[in-house]
Parts: sequence; C-alpha cells; structure tokens
Amino acid sequence: MASPTPLTLHASRPPSFRFFLQDALHVLGLPYGPQARERIARRHPELFGHSNSTLRGYARWLARADIPDTSDAFAQFMEERYQRWLSDAA
Repeated sequence: MASPTPLTLHASRPPSFRFFLQDALHVLGLPYGPQARERIARRHPELFGHSNSTLRGYARWLARADIPDTSDAFAQFMEERYQRWLSDAA
C-alpha cells in the first residue's frame, strides 16, 4: 500500500501516471502547468528524485521532440519512471 501523502486519494497508486497526474491536479486545485509539476515533484521525491533533474529532463525532451507542453505529453514522459516506481513499491 502507498504511504500516505497529501496527494493520496486511493488505497493503492493509480495504474498509470496519467491517472496519478489527474488526481494530483484535482487535490492541488491547480490546472496543469509548471507550478503544478513543481509542486507534485516536491511532494513525491521518491518518484521525481530530490533535485529538479527529472523536470529539466522533461523540458529537454519537449524541446528535442518539438512537442507542446501538455498534461498528455508529461504523462507520456513520466510513464516508464512511474511504472518502475509502482513495481518498486510492490
């Protein structure tokens, strides 16, 4: 079971980062954007790491792929890391 955090809505973690992100945005009461990403990352260092390197990597990925910054793009970028996080918690 996931350890309780301010963003925990379920007894277990959602099956994909897309659902995790939707839940987190709802709890924070924020629209998707840089502020929301930073707050989610700060509240989940076990997923994002203890530095801003994951978020910087996302910015570089967007630039390289010439993709607009959307919640779907962020979910796509984070999915593999999220799945590892789920399996590590199991």
